[in-house]
Amino acid sequence: MFVYRNNNTGDVVRYEYRSARLDMLPNWELLQEPEAPAGPEPQDPGPATQEPGQQGGAETPPTEPPGGGGGDGDGPGALERPARSANKADWQAYARSLAQDSDEEAAIDGLTKEQLIEQYGSDD
Repeated sequence: MFVYRNNNTGDVVRYEYRSARLDMLPNWELLQEPEAPAGPEPQDPGPATQEPGQQGGAETPPTEPPGGGGGDGDGPGALERPARSANKADWQAYARSLAQDSDEEAAIDGLTKEQLIEQYGSDD
């Protein structure tokens, strides 16, 4: 689990995958990342084979991790909308995943939980 903290607000968020978006923002600090599993080093399987009809070689990982935010909020990087009873930090993380630009993302810190729910809680 990757754990990040916002140095401006003290908010802490956890993601299953590393967030390229938070890594590039100066106010977010990576507090914890998963340890590499103990054991022998994985062996190189050799060159990737290509099945007929496939394009390219080995499968490429997604550029934005689940929960990493960004985009239009409908793709695989969008967080699941939290319950109304979720804490404000969860709503802020969800709102950031839907933010269209850095100005909108910066404004999220100034909103109350109720404002976040009103603005980002609908199915529209």
